[in-house]
Amino acid sequence: KEASERPWYNSSDTPERNEKARKAYESLMTVTLRKPVNQKYKNFSKEVKARAEKLFKNFTYGEDEVNSFVGAFHDAVILYAIALNESLAAGVSISNGSEITRRMWNRTFSGITGTVSIDENGDRNADYSLLDMDPNTGLFRAFRSSVRLGRQFMELELATEEPFPVYLIVIIVLVTLILVFLIAGFFVY
Repeated sequence: KEASERPWYNSSDTPERNEKARKAYESLMTVTLRKPVNQKYKNFSKEVKARAEKLFKNFTYGEDEVNSFVGAFHDAVILYAIALNESLAAGVSISNGSEITRRMWNRTFSGITGTVSIDENGDRNADYSLLDMDPNTGLFRAFRSSVRLGRQFMELELATEEPFPVYLIVIIVLVTLILVFLIAGFFVY
């Protein structure tokens, strides 16, 4: 399996140490960019892997699809090219970075990773997934994703059952907040 699904596994380590690492990773959740699942991204992945194989003979790309950061970089280059073309068409100098950057803001376009949306501050409104390890298989899978629509988030449930009950999360947060207030109150008193 790909390294992102089993980050706890080390092929050169002993089975005992791998099992200890697997146990430790059971309590870990990871936030990552949501991986696109459309055909356009699959074709892009195939092309990137084919070029990597052609240019770097000893390189093998183990994952089915390229990392989502590769796609995000591709979209960033497309965004720059759009802003640069608009700037040149408006007679702006190629060395006027602030004007080219300004033309990147408040923009939405269809990229290889899906809809690319840049807000009025120049921040990308990205989609994220929360990964959790299935203790039965040892593989990390997205069990929740959020898609940002402007300033609003839409949460997507991806798994049929939650690995960690919501009520337990609420209890932990409340107990932590109470402890923080008690400690702060003690020092203030």
